[in-house]
Amino acid sequence: MSEKDLILSALLEKGILVEPEVVGYIVEKGGMNYLPKFINKFSNRPHVKYRDIIEPTNLSVRKNTTSHIPKPASEYDWDFKIDMDASVEMRGTGDAIEFKRLFEDRFRKLSKIISSRVQMQNAVSIARLTEGKAATIGIVSDVSTTRKGSIIFKLEDLSGEIKCLTRNAEFILNDEVIGVVGKYSESRKMLYVDEIVRPGCMARGNRKIEEDISVAIISDIHVGSKTFIKGRWEKFLEWLKKGEGEAGKIKYLLIAGDVVDGIGVYPHQEEELTILDIFEQYEALAEYLNEVPDYIKMVIIPGNHDLVRNAEPQPALPREIEKMFNGNVELLSNPTTFTIHGYRFMMYHGASLNNLVELIPGMDYTKTTEIMQYMLDMRHLSPVYGEKVPIVPTPRDYLVIDTVPDVLITGHVHIFSYAMYHGVHMVNASAWQEQTKYQKMMNFNPDPGKVAILNLKEDRMSVKAF
Repeated sequence: MSEKDLILSALLEKGILVEPEVVGYIVEKGGMNYLPKFINKFSNRPHVKYRDIIEPTNLSVRKNTTSHIPKPASEYDWDFKIDMDASVEMRGTGDAIEFKRLFEDRFRKLSKIISSRVQMQNAVSIARLTEGKAATIGIVSDVSTTRKGSIIFKLEDLSGEIKCLTRNAEFILNDEVIGVVGKYSESRKMLYVDEIVRPGCMARGNRKIEEDISVAIISDIHVGSKTFIKGRWEKFLEWLKKGEGEAGKIKYLLIAGDVVDGIGVYPHQEEELTILDIFEQYEALAEYLNEVPDYIKMVIIPGNHDLVRNAEPQPALPREIEKMFNGNVELLSNPTTFTIHGYRFMMYHGASLNNLVELIPGMDYTKTTEIMQYMLDMRHLSPVYGEKVPIVPTPRDYLVIDTVPDVLITGHVHIFSYAMYHGVHMVNASAWQEQTKYQKMMNFNPDPGKVAILNLKEDRMSVKAF
């Protein structure tokens, strides 16, 4: 890990987000030796900008003017629109025809995006490949690596399939849709690939709004577990209810799944529960969330511990659960997309992180935002079929990232991380559960009790620890 990475990691542990230029400044000042002094100086600042360092505010020379006092969030109306809720299309028999439709939908959507890339202007279908320079688009299968490190794989489109070989890719995943550029050998029926072209990610530019409101982002509450951090959770609720400072700007609370610990999720789970009935777990959750001020809209999706099927996409929590909550709660599918005051949000619990952390070279659970970058580049939340994430064969592939969001949210792994990638805010939301016996056995240390806060007026992310 580089010195800059170590500095970023240390700052995140202290709940301080910084601009990239600030890290460079710390390195110039002495790196890790200077870092304690920097943390001590800015420990009360959740987000430090470069201008905060080079142009410190001199309060003694400020003009005695009346500053504009922003309205609290309670005085603004909600501006919330559901763009995609997979709950409406969940049934399927699981036969071969349905899986064929699913992958055809994935191919059509992603090949359209790839074909707009400059490198793919002359792409043709696989059936139309001819000797020499070639470019085509397809779904990957049968990936293997030779002893010399080359990658061999099969590429398939609606017209046929072709064997490919490349020495110029770090990795390729089964079932992802890619474009390839190279040379086709008619005699060997082989495409020698010089370049891999993924769909890629380009977000919008300026999206700031006039209203000084914020969105709070959390995940994995796990009500009902013995390791649920009840005290810190209640401090968070009290902070919301007081509505002072940054809390007074919170207009939306987004929760990315695993809101209760569930029943029978893993062997002997009952030994780690304080509430043994799943409906009582949701009742306890509802008691907590019904304390949240009614001007704050809450959006909840399920996770693998919740009372829905495990296969993705997962439907919204059932009607009998919805009735437990007040009217400011919106229950949606996993994944889902929605718009808040013009900002596009995509929220996904994140079970595929367990797959991708093993399949992408160099990844581990401390690099969740790097994995999310690959999701955005592949334009798919769970590109590999099977493995640890069962997929429902719906006619539409709801895990495709059709439109690049302004904010991509995951949870599941109980580690808080944040990064910006091509203009997209990426948040792996923190949990509200301490280390479980299973996590201890796996030598996994969670990072609970942190709330990501996105201010929509400034388009700025900060983090608050409880």
